Amino acid sequence: MADNVSVYPPDYDTDIGTVRALIPDVERVDFTGEGVPTYMFSDAHLRALLRLYASRPSEAGRIKRAAADAISAVANSEALISKVIKTEDLQTDGAKVANALLAGARQLRDDAERDDEQSEDEYAFQIVDFQPYPLDCLPYTLRGFPQRCCMTSYAGACGCAGSKDRGAGFGSGHV
Repeated sequence: MADNVSVYPPDYDTDIGTVRALIPDVERVDFTGEGVPTYMFSDAHLRALLRLYASRPSEAGRIKRAAADAISAVANSEALISKVIKTEDLQTDGAKVANALLAGARQLRDDAERDDEQSEDEYAFQIVDFQPYPLDCLPYTLRGFPQRCCMTSYAGACGCAGSKDRGAGFGSGHV
């Protein structure tokens, strides 16, 4: 798909659609007055924001950070363009709107941090069985042990493939 064409309506099963839902930027509007409705952010722009966080551990955190960056961009624009305007029956304050948007972006970033921490915790450590000596007869050098063919069991029999007694392989070995 060309970069200047955005999917309408947004596909909320995609990362871009999810970012649009969080911004929210789900309706196309004719911002320029030329009769061409567009989103505030093109799909290409949102893909670029998502790429900034491609290495983050959680997909949800990546999406929330991209949405927070988009909201921050809107807040910066609002603060630059809309000053305090008063007319007879209307009053706007761009700084207050920008602060509210930035607070929302900050909340998304905090949520993204929690998502990343949960994602990292899932892989933080793993419980494995403790095995001080290998039980099979592969050369121990494959596991970093000294070169020995096998080790005789406490009963005195070898645990090698050629042995009748398939001992546990503990005790002093023979070479």
